[in-house]
Amino acid sequence: MANILYGVSGEGYGHAARSKEVVAYLMAQGHKVTLLSYDRGQEYLARFFSVKTIVGFNFTYENNQVKYFKTLYRNFLRSADTVRSLEDIVSLVDEQAIDLVISDFEPLVALAAKWKRLPLISFDNQHVMTKTRHEYPKAYKRAWLTDRVVTSLMIPPAAAYIVLSFFPCRPLSKKVKIFSPLVKSELLKIQPTVGDYAVVYITSKFEGFVEILAAQNSQFIVYGLGARPTQGNLQFKEFDQTEFNRDLAACRSLIATAGFSLISEALYLGKPYLAVPAAGQFEQILNAYHLAKLGYGEHQDKLTVDSLKHFLTHEDEYRANLAGGLKPGNEAVFAYIGELINRLKK
Repeated sequence: MANILYGVSGEGYGHAARSKEVVAYLMAQGHKVTLLSYDRGQEYLARFFSVKTIVGFNFTYENNQVKYFKTLYRNFLRSADTVRSLEDIVSLVDEQAIDLVISDFEPLVALAAKWKRLPLISFDNQHVMTKTRHEYPKAYKRAWLTDRVVTSLMIPPAAAYIVLSFFPCRPLSKKVKIFSPLVKSELLKIQPTVGDYAVVYITSKFEGFVEILAAQNSQFIVYGLGARPTQGNLQFKEFDQTEFNRDLAACRSLIATAGFSLISEALYLGKPYLAVPAAGQFEQILNAYHLAKLGYGEHQDKLTVDSLKHFLTHEDEYRANLAGGLKPGNEAVFAYIGELINRLKK
């Protein structure tokens, strides 16, 4: 059995949700896992495991757009705390006699692995941009190149890469293995149905959004704007994971930004998806591009009354394309991680 240091990005819930499945598997196999995260990742994982809090990197969004200057400035203000957090992680490696490190796009544990010359397993979807051959929209080539550089800088070279993808891509080296996305165990137990409403999930407020929804002849359940009184065809809910899972499983379709984990869950449940990627975040643009190319929904850079109406009137077409849903990669990923641990453990 191995002593594993496992770092999880706290940006959103997606990294934490899939890592929760992997950590539960590793612990069930008898491995000791020391888990580290921050912000939303730490909040989510603490429901199930003991989690050590570290300093993490966060993006700043305004009006559904990444603000890179504010992102860099706010993270720069925390640089001294970041260095101290890295030093704490390195000390933890020695205290816990760590054998190897797994990083779900969390750079500090990856740096600690390099510092202590430990095997590093990179496990995420972001490395699809640097470790696979894939199609991308050429109009966004500059953003594609920028995100490749950022991804390469975030995580130092690893001994192995587990890359998750819902769209076709090919590995660029023998260190890279590509798998279908993981799906939360809670969703695997749910039988999806088709209700009379669409779920809306937004992670940053942007101008005119409520008015665009209100102009449609459709029912919506809206997450991300907090609890409010029902407004015509709009029901607003505070985010609760259990209730959100139920609403997602029983909805007609989903309208949201283009985060990888939420798209994967929607495709598994057979839900047509309208993706409005955060402006300037190429990973979301790439997800939205392939979602539309596969015929599972639409990619819209800007939501309008007419563009939303177009999606709502084509839902049945997208739902037919999703027949059978996305096949989860859980078991295949678990088996491969087990192989890697046996091979790489010091």
